[in-house]
Amino acid sequence: MKHFSTETFRFLKDLSSPRDKKWFEENRGRYEENLLGPLRQAVTDIGPALREVIKDLEIRPAVNKTITRINRDMRFAKGQSSYKDNMLALFYREGRKRLDAQLFLGFQPEGVWRGLYVPTPLLALDSPMASEIKNDPQGVIDLAQDIGIGDDIDLVACKKYGEIDRTLDPAKAESFLEGPHLCALQTCEPDEVAADPATFIRETRDVLIQLVPLWKLYSGAIG
Repeated sequence: MKHFSTETFRFLKDLSSPRDKKWFEENRGRYEENLLGPLRQAVTDIGPALREVIKDLEIRPAVNKTITRINRDMRFAKGQSSYKDNMLALFYREGRKRLDAQLFLGFQPEGVWRGLYVPTPLLALDSPMASEIKNDPQGVIDLAQDIGIGDDIDLVACKKYGEIDRTLDPAKAESFLEGPHLCALQTCEPDEVAADPATFIRETRDVLIQLVPLWKLYSGAIG
C-alpha cells in the first residue's frame, strides 16, 4: 500500500520550478510512487464512505475521473511550466464535474487542503444556496456552525487553487455567496501528513463527510 510521505512534498516542490517532459520522464517513478499512487489509494479508502451519503458520487481512482492531471494543457497555459505543482482528488456526482460543488483533497508543496470547493456559478443570485439564504439565512448559519465552519474549518474566498484571497465570516449568511470561488477547508502541514498517513486519511474522510450537508445546499441536492 502506498502512502504519502515527505517525498510527496519534495517532488511537488521540485515541480515549482519550470520542468519539461524530459525531466518529468526521468522523475516519473517519483511521481507514481510518492504522489499518484498514494492519491489513488486515498480515493480508494475515502470514496466508498462518501458514496454512502451521496449515492451517485464519482469515486473511480483514476486521472480525469477523481484525480486531476499533473500536466497542463499548454493551449491555455502559454509561458507556464508544462507541469503543475499541485494535484487533487475531487468528488462530485457522476457527469456533473463542472456543475456541482466538489469535496476535495489537494496536495501542494506547502501542505494539504481538504474540504469543499464551490465554483462561481453556484455563488450566483439564482443558485440553490442563494435561495436557501433568502428563505432561511439563520438556518444556513446554524448548519455551518454545527459542521464546524469558523472553528476547525475555515470559510475562505479564492481566486485560484492554493491561494486564499480572504477569510470570510461564517456568522454572516452573505459570506456563503462570496467569491470568485469559495472553499470551506482545513489545511495540514507536510510533517503532519507524513508522520501518520493512515490517520490523515481517516481524518480526511471524516472531514469530507462532515461537509456533505453544506455540499447538498450548494449543489441543490437536498434529501
